[in-house]
Amino acid sequence: MRSVVESAEVMADVDDAKDRWGRAQDAWDALFWVLARDPTVGEPLTEGGHLRSLVFDGSWAHEMPTIYVLYEITELEVIIQKARFSDASSSAGQA
Repeated sequence: MRSVVESAEVMADVDDAKDRWGRAQDAWDALFWVLARDPTVGEPLTEGGHLRSLVFDGSWAHEMPTIYVLYEITELEVIIQKARFSDASSSAGQA
């Protein structure tokens, strides 16, 4: 299992998200858990697969934002380079 770390820019984005969505921290913690256990879960952006992107779907009903991240996999760490938070889409009418 690799350590997951955030760039300074990402830390500021997370703090802003926590002010906007009630469960942004829960969504961020879940994303960390996923990346620590399987960093290859995202879509590879480079031929070697060291740079990847991932969309973590939020929940409108639970005040959890959707999170888009760009991250790099190194031998010891997963480094989140960029993060963008947005309102989760409504799932009304879906079974």
